[in-house]
Amino acid sequence: MTQQLFNTRAVLDLLRPDRTGVDRFLGQSHFMGSRNVFGGQVLGQALYAAASTVTDRQPHSLHAMFILPGNYNLPIEYEVERVRDGGSFSTRRVVAFQEGRRIFVMSASFQREENGLSHQKPAPVAPDPDALAPNVETLAARAQAAGRLYHPVPVDFRSDPVDDPYAPQARDAQRLLWARAPVALPDDVLAHQALFAYVSDYGLLWTALLPHAVAIDDPRLQMASLDHAIWFHRPFRMDEWLLFAMESPNASGGRGLSCAHVYNRSGELVATLAQEGLVRLREPQKKGM
Repeated sequence: MTQQLFNTRAVLDLLRPDRTGVDRFLGQSHFMGSRNVFGGQVLGQALYAAASTVTDRQPHSLHAMFILPGNYNLPIEYEVERVRDGGSFSTRRVVAFQEGRRIFVMSASFQREENGLSHQKPAPVAPDPDALAPNVETLAARAQAAGRLYHPVPVDFRSDPVDDPYAPQARDAQRLLWARAPVALPDDVLAHQALFAYVSDYGLLWTALLPHAVAIDDPRLQMASLDHAIWFHRPFRMDEWLLFAMESPNASGGRGLSCAHVYNRSGELVATLAQEGLVRLREPQKKGM
């Protein structure tokens, strides 16, 4: 197979927006199969911009809302508001603009490192990722056989079974997915966190489609992120295996909700995710109407 499977270095560079002024940044986009900007990219760039205005504190939570679809052909302007710097916590608000329109807003909270009470939900039983083949090899081969374009990804995904979003089988709205960057990454905590934010938008909302066996290219399907939240619990590295235990507890009213607990290979809970998105089935409009 001659297709490029991974684009880790390119994504890491993409997630570092350029500083253009006081608390202002400019990010670029890349093509992901749609003229719309990939939501994980905006999450990662916004987190990087916000964290660039904070010292000696790490993000512990972010809450984002996607207002309008972004155009990947246009740059994205990020404006960071320093809401508060307290003794232990800092709060930042980020607004993303294209052509003067707000397309995305995010609030993020940062905390000084400290010790405290500790407990967690136990990690689920999952297959050893080293015993599994990379999902991208299977998905790239399926795309090639179907005449579809395959888009490289920044991490190595592994699961059993390998779900195919273009030919789904109805099953419970639960998935176990391992993820790890296929190359060693620098010791830059923010780079790992921004890449995590990017990856957190891969397949999470799609989990809400599993019980319904709806393919992502179904012409009736409208699917888009509405909001996205991340809570960082413990340190992690994106070049070490992380297990995403995903589930969708609800779909109704044209929306789907998906959540995930993320564990390192030692079974430590490192992050929790929640995402709600538009999951709407509409009958295609007939010609001439």
